[in-house]
Amino acid sequence: MNIDEYRIATARDVPELVGLINNSYRPNGPETGWTHESGLIEGDRINTQQLADLLDGDGSTILLGLNKGEIVACVNINEEAGASYIAMLTVKPSYQNLGLGKEILQLAEEYAENQYESSEVNLFVISERKELFDFYLRRGYEPTQVSSDYPADAGVGNPKISGLKLVLLTKQLV
Repeated sequence: MNIDEYRIATARDVPELVGLINNSYRPNGPETGWTHESGLIEGDRINTQQLADLLDGDGSTILLGLNKGEIVACVNINEEAGASYIAMLTVKPSYQNLGLGKEILQLAEEYAENQYESSEVNLFVISERKELFDFYLRRGYEPTQVSSDYPADAGVGNPKISGLKLVLLTKQLV
């Protein structure tokens, strides 16, 4: 199983994407993958308005990966003051462990390099997500000394444990 089509998200994709992202990050049902964070954070990862705002934002692109017409992966690439940031890397739980995360991450890096002319990409990982942290290290990302408190007031879920931090990782593209 792989991604057989890529495209840029549009407003018509918002309802499906909100469901995919929330179910992947904080599943409520029986379908869970290895990348969920429901043990650390509760509540939705994103809502309809937040996703619509990302689609409308300058320097923000959401790439979709499809398998037989179904959205099975997505990633947000943001360009801010000459730097590119990757966020919201999502793979549908039933499609995890098939290499799709690596595939769409590589696409996001290529997009940042080709469309935003970035020579490096950055992303934030929750400090307690060791398995995810290691995933990015295996892809060539390096930890920085930059970290911040989890943004509990940003409408992206409420921490179940205190002291959650976001750690900045970076990767040189050229």
